[in-house]
Amino acid sequence: MLWNELFHVVGQDWMLFGLAFILLFMFIRRALRVGGFLGFTGVITTAILLAMLTWLQWNKYQVGNSIVQIITSDNPSYRILTPDKEPMFKPVIVTIDNVRYITDAENEKSQKHLPWRVIAMPK
Repeated sequence: MLWNELFHVVGQDWMLFGLAFILLFMFIRRALRVGGFLGFTGVITTAILLAMLTWLQWNKYQVGNSIVQIITSDNPSYRILTPDKEPMFKPVIVTIDNVRYITDAENEKSQKHLPWRVIAMPK
């Protein structure tokens, strides 16, 4: 994954990551300075929050890779749908600025969709 694609995968969640890191820093400082229940539980729960956010981003990336593999293999057992639940008749992968997009080759007015936004439905 390149930086441009990572930027699109994280999307608007970068603010959550920033807030979680700030909370982690504050709880670590409190745990080292004062100790106590609040400091240690804050460090543990914030670390769990960061792990969950990272896990969500990794799953989004894996779903995108799976859909890209389905499209590149021309698997006839799957139908690719847009986020609006409209079928794509000839989905193709277009790379722009090192970011993979999926578009319909048969539709001239087709929009570009990020791979984790489209839906692969079994026929």
